[in-house]
Amino acid sequence: MASRAVVVGVGTYADDSGIHGYPTIEASARAYGEALDRDPRWGTAARSPVLDRDEVRTADGVMRALHEAAAAGEGPEDTLLVVYVGHGAYWQDVPGGQVHFALGSSRVNEPWTWLSAWYVYRAIRKSKAGLKVLIADCCYSSMLPHLGPESALPGILGTRYQGTCVLTAVGGNVHNAWAGACPNLPAPLDSCTTFSGHLLNVLAQGMPEHPDDLTLGALRAGIDESMQECGVHHTPRMLLNDASEAAPLFTNHAKGRRPRTRAPVTVDEWVRELLLNGERSLPDLMRVPDLAGRVVVRLKAGDEQSRELARRVDGRAGELLPDPVDFVRYWGEIEPAMLGGG
Repeated sequence: MASRAVVVGVGTYADDSGIHGYPTIEASARAYGEALDRDPRWGTAARSPVLDRDEVRTADGVMRALHEAAAAGEGPEDTLLVVYVGHGAYWQDVPGGQVHFALGSSRVNEPWTWLSAWYVYRAIRKSKAGLKVLIADCCYSSMLPHLGPESALPGILGTRYQGTCVLTAVGGNVHNAWAGACPNLPAPLDSCTTFSGHLLNVLAQGMPEHPDDLTLGALRAGIDESMQECGVHHTPRMLLNDASEAAPLFTNHAKGRRPRTRAPVTVDEWVRELLLNGERSLPDLMRVPDLAGRVVVRLKAGDEQSRELARRVDGRAGELLPDPVDFVRYWGEIEPAMLGGG
C-alpha cells in the first residue's frame, strides 16, 4: 500500500495582509498530524504529513507537496487524503467561480495571491489511489464541488476504483466556518477549530457501536452527533462520487466495541444504517419493499449525501426486487412523495 496524507494548515499571515490569523488553525494541523501518526492505517509515512510554514507560504510549496503525495498512489488499495484548515474565499468574477484557499503570503481581496481549489482538485484527480478524500475546514467550503470530473477537461482523470469524497466544515447556505475553538471538547482539542476539533475527537475516542474501521459514513455520523451534543454548531457536508459510505478511512480506536445486537427495523434505524455503511445491508432492507420505499423517501428529503444515497438505492431497486409485486410495493411509497402527496 502507498496511502499518503497531506495536511495544510495556514494560520499565520503577513502584518499587512489584511487577514486575521488564528492559532486554532495551526493547532488543528498539528493535531491531524498526531492523529495520523497514531493510526496504523496512516502511521507509516516517511515524513510528517503536516506541511511546515515555509511550504504553506506559497502555492508552489503546497502544490509540490500535493503532487508528490498524489504520485505515490498506485492502485485500488491506496488512499490519498488531503486536509486543508485555514481561510477560504469565493470570487464569482474569476473563471468559473472558484473557492480559494489562503496561503501564508495571501492578501485580502487579492485572489491571485490565494490558491484556487481548481489546482488542488486537479492534483487529487490525477492520483491513481483507489480512494481520494479532501477534508476542507474553511469558510465557503460549502461551495466546493464533487471531486469527480465536472467537465471533460484535458489531462484530468475521472474517478477510479473506490471513488472520491469531499467532507466540508459547512454545508447548504452556510458559508462561514467558525475558526474559534469549542470549549466542550477535551484538551488539547479545545485549542483546535470547531469542526476539526470535533472530527479529531471522533478519531481519538472512536465509535463503540461501529465495529469496523471508521468508514466515511461513520466519520460523518460521528462528527454530526458530536456537534449536535453542543447544540450550537453548523452541520458538516459530505459529497461522494463513486465512493461508498462503507469505505474505510481511519482506525476505530473505541474501547469495548459492541457488536450490533439486532438488525435495523424502523425507518430511522435504516436511514442511519445506510448513511453509516452505504448499500452493504441493502438486500436485507429490500426484503420489506414498502419499508425500503419509505426509507428512500426520507433520504430524498435530506442533504446532498442522503439524496445521492437515495439515487443509488433507487438504481439497485430493479435488481433487488425482481418480483413486480414487490417493486410496486416499493414504488407505491415513493410515487406520492414525488407528486407532492407524501
